[in-house]
This record gives sequence, C-alpha cells and structure tokens, in this order.
Amino acid sequence: MSEKEELPKVTPKEVFDRLTFGVVKSLEKKKGVLDIHVEERKPAERHLVVSWEQKHSCILPEDVKNFYLTMNGLLMTWKIKADEILMSLGRMEINSISELKKLNSTSPTAGTSNNPSLADIDSDSETEEEEDDSVPVKPHFDSRSRIYELDPCEGTGKVCLVFKNTKPGVPAQGMEIWFLDRALRWNFLTDSFTHYFRMMIMHLGLPQWQYAFTDIGLSQQAKQWFNMYAPGRLAMDMQDRGPEGQDQREADPCSPDPSIPTNKLDPTRVFKGKKDQKSKSQPKKKPAGQSTTRSQVPGGTRPPAQTTARTTKT
Repeated sequence: MSEKEELPKVTPKEVFDRLTFGVVKSLEKKKGVLDIHVEERKPAERHLVVSWEQKHSCILPEDVKNFYLTMNGLLMTWKIKADEILMSLGRMEINSISELKKLNSTSPTAGTSNNPSLADIDSDSETEEEEDDSVPVKPHFDSRSRIYELDPCEGTGKVCLVFKNTKPGVPAQGMEIWFLDRALRWNFLTDSFTHYFRMMIMHLGLPQWQYAFTDIGLSQQAKQWFNMYAPGRLAMDMQDRGPEGQDQREADPCSPDPSIPTNKLDPTRVFKGKKDQKSKSQPKKKPAGQSTTRSQVPGGTRPPAQTTARTTKT
C-alpha cells in the first residue's frame, strides 16, 4: 500500500477567496487597500452543531450547517492608507457556533420603571404596527421569537438569526435574518443564510452597510466610503430602498442619484493657464482717441464724416 500524497496546505485567505468568488483578489486591486487579513477558523465538529440545536431547540437550515462544518465562523478585515496612516475600514464577521448566543430580552434589573426590558419596548411598539401582508412580520423580544446574534456589527447594530412563532417544547424552524439597529427597530434582510453571505460580500464589509436596507439609510460618511470602493453597489441599494424613505429613479435608472455626492469636473477649465484665465476675465480697455468701428455702432453703419469748419480759399 503506497503512502498517501500530502495535499498542499491552503491558507485561510485562499479558502475564503474560493468561497467568495475572488473578493480578496478584487480588494487587492483597489487603490489604497492594504493588510487584508482572514482569521484562520477550523471547521466546527458536527457534534457541536447538533448540541447547539438541542440546547436551543432550533433546527438550523442546511446552508447554515454546511457553513459551520466548513469554517467555524468568519472574520475578515481590511485597511486603507490615508495620510500615511493605516486605518481599519472593512470587516466581515460571522460568529462561531459557540458565540451564536441568544439575545436576552430581560436583565436582572429589568421590569422596573427606570430599567425597562426589551419585552417592554416590544409591547409598546405593537400599537404602532399596522397589518400589512406584503411586509414580513417583525420579530418579538418575548417568547414568541428566538433570536441569536450572528454579527455584532461593531456596536452599530446586530444581525440576528430569528425563529418566529415559537412554542415551548417545540423545535423552531423557518429561520430569517434581521438587522436590529441602534433604535431597537427590526429591519428584514433575507430569509436565506446563503443570500445574506452574498450580501455581505457584495458590500465588501464596509461600515454600516446594513443600514442601506433600513428607512434610516446610509450616513453621509458611509456613502463616501461606498463611492470610493463600491459605487455600483451604492446605486443599486438606493434603487432597492423600501417604501419608507424610498428614493428610486423611475424615469431613468442610469441617471445619477441626487443624494449621492459626486465631483463635477470641467476639463476645459482645468488645464487653462492663469494667463489665459486673467485675459478672459478682464476685458481689454479701449485706447483714448480711438475711432468707433462699424461693429461697435448700433445698426452696423458708420457715422457720417464731419466737415471741417475751415475751408481752403481758392
């Protein structure tokens, strides 16, 4: 029996690049992008995934299980160089199976007037919701939903796995992915983990990209980063905004969005020298005693010549 050939070692960056159809190579080609780092994550053992389902009484979809059996979570960061200073910008993160923890709706001091719980806020917001079959039903912080943190979003919100219409003692199914913003409002993202993974990649992990799917929208600073590194994605997000705060271009989808700041450049003026600009801006002064030309007289006719008072004697 011959010895098995040793397979070439694949780096975490190469594995991630294969999963994301070359997003690492695409970032490396962008100007100013440096220090692309992919944290090494080994595959999760199958019994860890099964024990998580048993502990939380939830059945994970197959694409979520396959992800964790391929790599136990994800953390990819990239930086840019501005004014000779490295600055962290992009971040793609998915919690490991052990960090996929339930979002607590209560705390030891909750339930009092000074410390309301998330369940109290949830009950207050129910009166403001209107029944609409076209909009997905929002999750609840109480026992009707089971919510697990997928991405902490560096404190700007939380991307969560949500199981709705849950009952005690019954395994929950039908997972959805929602974004909980800093105002504690739910924003639907997708009902598929694979789709969310693609969304994260298409937005390159830019700061606050999840807010493109909220009625709040992207901040001006976030729009500037998108204009530099993902301008096409920004234009698509502005067209796909929901009915609240919608800003679509129905007449011409290719027309520029007025809410996106753009640079207007006139090439005929950029390369004009100072001498040319000065001569154009200052009109020429007419020398004293110069006769009036035909073009300067209204009507285009030359005035009749004046006869001299002194005549010569014959």
